Amino acid sequence: MSEPFATLADYELRHGAVADGDAARVAALLADASDMLLSAYESRWGAYVPGTRPAFDRSACSVACAVVSRAMSAPLGLAGATQYSQTAGSYNASVTFANPTAELWLGRSDLKRLGLAGCRIGSIEAMTEADRG
Repeated sequence: MSEPFATLADYELRHGAVADGDAARVAALLADASDMLLSAYESRWGAYVPGTRPAFDRSACSVACAVVSRAMSAPLGLAGATQYSQTAGSYNASVTFANPTAELWLGRSDLKRLGLAGCRIGSIEAMTEADRG
């Protein structure tokens, strides 16, 4: 793929400013997420041609940003941890990470927004005598 579906500016509009030093990581993850969206599209519909599936085109940018936001939710230093707690005196704070491995994934709602979920009905044309020839 030549251009990702979302840029760093798209991501920041939806999820706020990226911390110093994280811009390159977010840009790389947006490219990875775009490749993942393309793979999902291709496994459902074949080669991607812009404009042939309007639901996909309308949602690709926001879904790519959401996928990356989930991956960015766990700090790098805590990657793999499902919970983190901290105590100072009588005060205690605890956090549970929804995506502790910081991996990119498409959920069912993402696939629905992209028009890649749900049932399909297909058909095969019957073979005629002319096709045998």
